[in-house]
Formats: sequence, C-alpha cells, structure tokens
Amino acid sequence: MAQIKTYRRDEEGILHYREAWTDKSSFRTHFGEVGTKGTAKAQTVRGTALYRQDKPTATQYMRMFKEEAHADGYAEITDEDHGWAVLQVWTHTPDFSHPDDARLLPEGEEALNDFVGWYGIGHCDGYDVGGTPPAIHKLDGTVVNYFCKVVDTEISVKVLRIFTRKFGITQKFVIGTREPGENTDYVLAWSPRKRDKGFNLFGA
Repeated sequence: MAQIKTYRRDEEGILHYREAWTDKSSFRTHFGEVGTKGTAKAQTVRGTALYRQDKPTATQYMRMFKEEAHADGYAEITDEDHGWAVLQVWTHTPDFSHPDDARLLPEGEEALNDFVGWYGIGHCDGYDVGGTPPAIHKLDGTVVNYFCKVVDTEISVKVLRIFTRKFGITQKFVIGTREPGENTDYVLAWSPRKRDKGFNLFGA
C-alpha cells in the first residue's frame, strides 16, 4: 500500500491535512482540518474487477494527487518536525485482570492508531508498560504509555481526550507532550488534577 500525508496552514493559522493511499481496488483520499474527522473519498482504479479503460491506475492517481496537493500549498512534514503526545493510563490492576485493563492491549493501541489517523493528527507509534501510578491516587495498578507521533501537540491533546471518551477508558489518565527537537523534554499537557505540574513516563 502506498500512502502520502501532506499539510498546510491557512491564512488564519489553521492546520489542514490532505492524505491519500491505495489498496487492492481503489485510490482513497482523506482531507480536512487537523483535529477533525474530515472527508474521505474512494475511486476505483484501473486493473481491478471494476475495470474501466478510462480510469487511471493507482500510480497515476497518486502522482496527480501529489501534484495537486503541492500546487495548493500542501507539503509533507518530516519526521524531525513531528512532536510527540503520550496518553498515560494508570490501570486498575497490575496484571490486567480487570476487564477494562484487559482491553487496553492490544485493542487500545489499535483503536488509538486508527482514531488519531482519522483525525489527521498522526499515528500511534507503540506503547510500553511498567511503573507505578502516583501514590496520591492510591492505585494498585501499573502504567501504560501510548506514544503518538503528531504534527501538532496542542491539537493532539484534544484528540486524545476525545479518544478516551469514545473508547470508554475508565482508568485515570494524564497526557504528556514533547515538542520537536533532540533536546526537548516531555511536559504535562493535561491532568484531571490542576495542581499537577510534572510528567513522568514511569508514573510515580
């Protein structure tokens, strides 16, 4: 599958995405404001069961998409210019025996990757498990960090909070972000407790 993601800021500073990918039978596009679901379209490509001589091939569709996107001011964002957002969930149990904990992995990672993709913000780049929730919360569980590579950290916080509601996360959670750059650190971007200031990947 071939895929390309491009972005553009308009005169008001709003970031837009325009992406395209191919599958076995179609060429698909998805576009909108970053942080929204946007609009998706699909077109049949030449060489499928729905073959039509006048249809472009997937390669031709992709070339036309790139040319049009670049002409409209859209461009790809390099890996170095991506930031990071971490959804940190504190589980109910250390061994994931609670039903809500059990669905966090791998279902949660897959759902999050799909969710942030459709909102145009980036993708989930994996997760880790380990650590201790802050003692003040008196939780016996462990820490799950979902790492998301994102094009805008501020918008990503809003998207991750929407995800927790849509996915039905019952556990306590916080969100940390890290701006692009080699020497940047994670900072606390959202917590249910306003007094919280720091962010630690290991929880405690």
